[in-house]
Amino acid sequence: MIIRKKYRIEMGHIVRNCSSSRCAHSQHGHSAIIEVLLSGSKLDNAGMLYDFGLMKGSVKQFIDAFDHCYVFWDEDDKEFIEYIKKYNERWISLPFNPTAEMLSLMFMNAINRIIANTNKLNGEANDLMCCGVIYHETESGYAQCSLEDNKTMWNYTNLDNMQFSGSLIEDLWLGNTDQLVWDTKKFDPEYKPFDQVHADACGLDRK
Repeated sequence: MIIRKKYRIEMGHIVRNCSSSRCAHSQHGHSAIIEVLLSGSKLDNAGMLYDFGLMKGSVKQFIDAFDHCYVFWDEDDKEFIEYIKKYNERWISLPFNPTAEMLSLMFMNAINRIIANTNKLNGEANDLMCCGVIYHETESGYAQCSLEDNKTMWNYTNLDNMQFSGSLIEDLWLGNTDQLVWDTKKFDPEYKPFDQVHADACGLDRK
């Protein structure tokens, strides 16, 4: 069984080294549609594979961090990176070139990290997972990935190397992540959500 949930974000980037000069050398944005595909071998106690409502405080929260955000490759020109950080409240540093292909892989792996750290309380399948993501960069063009693509296209990239701006950190901490169980780490200005537990659960003060 496979279910699908769609999300929409508005996001800016540059795609270095690509064939199109416009994309490689000019900042630009996209109205992206992100389709998240979940699979599992059995239905829960309500006859659902997974309740879409449970994705609002975890998967949606993570994807929403990319909305009205500028993303960049952490190997880009240092002066350019400092410019982006200086003049944008919402930015995300990525350990890969932000192509539609790599973003689809990133979202699939990030969502699986979230699912793996989520308490399953209603008889959900033990093998519940994000089996793929379709990242619609434009109305006519998209990239679609599956778990099989991890073997050759993703294993050199580490999710924990992603960095989020201060305003995004605040958004991620304030969101409803009660269903998530993160490894406890002390609050750090270079906070990465995959390593953090919700502030209230830890009894930490938000900065």
